[in-house]
Amino acid sequence: MVSDYKDLVKASILEQEDFVRATFSGHLTGQLVPWIRVVIRPILLRNQRVLQFSYFDSRKDTSKNYSNAEAGEKLDELLALPFKNIHVATTSRIIQVNMTKKGSAIVHESKVSKEQKKPIELEHNREKDWILPANKPEPFLQAVGIVTREGKIKADMQSKFRQINEYLRLVDQTGVPRELDATPVHLVDCGCGNAYLTFATYYYFTKVLGLETKMAGIDVQSDLLEKHTAKAQSLGWSNLTFDATRIIDFKPTTAPHVVLALHACDTATDEAIAQGINWRSKLIVTAPCCHHELQKQLHNQSCPVPFGPVARHGILGERLGDILTDAFRALILRIMGYRTDVVQFVSAEHTAKNLMIRAVSGLRAGDPRSVQEYSQLKDYWHVTPYLEHLLGEAFTKYGAE
Repeated sequence: MVSDYKDLVKASILEQEDFVRATFSGHLTGQLVPWIRVVIRPILLRNQRVLQFSYFDSRKDTSKNYSNAEAGEKLDELLALPFKNIHVATTSRIIQVNMTKKGSAIVHESKVSKEQKKPIELEHNREKDWILPANKPEPFLQAVGIVTREGKIKADMQSKFRQINEYLRLVDQTGVPRELDATPVHLVDCGCGNAYLTFATYYYFTKVLGLETKMAGIDVQSDLLEKHTAKAQSLGWSNLTFDATRIIDFKPTTAPHVVLALHACDTATDEAIAQGINWRSKLIVTAPCCHHELQKQLHNQSCPVPFGPVARHGILGERLGDILTDAFRALILRIMGYRTDVVQFVSAEHTAKNLMIRAVSGLRAGDPRSVQEYSQLKDYWHVTPYLEHLLGEAFTKYGAE
C-alpha cells in the first residue's frame, strides 16, 4: 500500500533516535519535482536536536532546519511529490524505496553491515557535507596514496581529496546511482590513468550505496594497471578489475550502466561517449581534457568574420575550440536521447580543464530542436565533430547530417 511506505519512511526519520540520513532523488517519467535531490539529517542547534532539510537544484543548495512537528509537515510535502527514489539510513538498517512507472512502491529493507555502519553526526556548521569525510579517511585512500599511514590527508593531496569529493557529489546529484535496480551494477572508467576516481567510484557504489557492483578501469598503460590491480586485491575488491585496451576496442561482457571518462585526452573522450551511447548506458560522465581534433579543423580554414578578434589571440582561439567541441558533444548526446548538462567540475585554480558533461538516458532520440541547433552550428563553423564520425549511421539516421 502507498500509505505503508510513507508511514515507514516517516517513522524511520521522525521516531528513531538512530536516524542518520535520508535522500529523496529522481522523478517519475513524465513528471517533475522542484529539486534534483533533497537530503535530511539530524543536527544539534542550540543544544536541541532538529532535522535539517537540504534542497539541491542544478545551481545551489538551500538548507532549512525544522523541529520534529514542522519536519513532519515538510516530510508530507516531500512524500506527495513524484520522487522516484527514497533512501533512508539508520545506524541499524537501510530502507530503499523505488517507485515503478505506474507509481507503485517497491520497498527493500536490509541490515547495516559493519562496513556500512556510520556514526550519527550532529554538527551544524560542518565544513562540507562530503561523501568522504576528511576526519574519517577510508582505507582505499591510503592504498591510492591520498592519506598517510596515520590516516592524515597528505599536504600535497588536499586538492585531489577535494576533487574526489566534488566528483562524487556531482555523480550523486544526477540521481542515477540510486535509481539503478540492476544486480550487479556494471561500470567502466575509460582512460582511468592514476585511478583515484576509479577507486572512489567503486567505493561510493559498493560501500556508500551498498550496491553489488562490477567495475572495470581501462587504459593503455599496462604497467600502471598492474599496480592498480594489486591495490584492488589488497583491499579485497575482487569486482574492481583493470584491462589494458584502447577505449574504442573495449568489449565488455555486459553493457555498462555507467560510463566514466575523466580527463581522457582529445578524442578519447569522444570514444568513451560513443561507446556509452552504443551501449545505451544509463549515465555517461565525462570531464574532457585537451581538444586537438576540432582545433585542427578550425586552424585549417578561415574564421567566421565576427570571430576574427577572438581567433587573433592564440589562447582565446584555443578556448573557443574547446567550448565548441564540448557544445557539439552535449548536442549529440541530446540528439541520441540523453538529458545533458555541462557543469563546473573543479575550481579553475586547479585546472583550466574544469568542465564536466553529465548525460542521463531517458529522452526520445532525434529531438528536432537539437538536430536543428547542431546542423546550424556545423554549417556556421564548417566543421564535423569526431564524435559524429564515431557514431556513423546511428547518428545520421536522426537527420543530423
